Amino acid sequence: MREERGRAAAAGWRGVVPVGAVAVLMLTTGCMWQQQTLARTDVVGTWTGGDAGTLRFEDDGTVVATGLAEYDDDGDKVSECSGTGEWSVYPDDGAAELLSVDVCEGNPWRFGGSKEHPQMRRSVGDPDRGHFQTLGRE
Repeated sequence: MREERGRAAAAGWRGVVPVGAVAVLMLTTGCMWQQQTLARTDVVGTWTGGDAGTLRFEDDGTVVATGLAEYDDDGDKVSECSGTGEWSVYPDDGAAELLSVDVCEGNPWRFGGSKEHPQMRRSVGDPDRGHFQTLGRE
């Protein structure tokens, strides 16, 4: 009887360990989004996402977009946008949750990642499909 309980407990742990390892891996590689707030001063600088494009934020409120990807309703990249505009954060300069740019149409950006490695992302395509464009701070 004890031997059977021991085998059952061991079998149970074999299922828990892989699930825990996957969760840790997802957290460390950024697969799980952790919402953050950033001060306006933390936004200033260059944010890039490889083929998703680049946004450079100046402290005077201007933003320069370079090759910022634009997407269709399916979340597929269809073109790129470049230009200069203005940016702002909400709800306030000290604890921003959202960032808006008036160049290159699209949804507002949300801050996430970690304080050491902040990211911003926005929903692209059909919101029910869960596609995101993500940029990280250089």
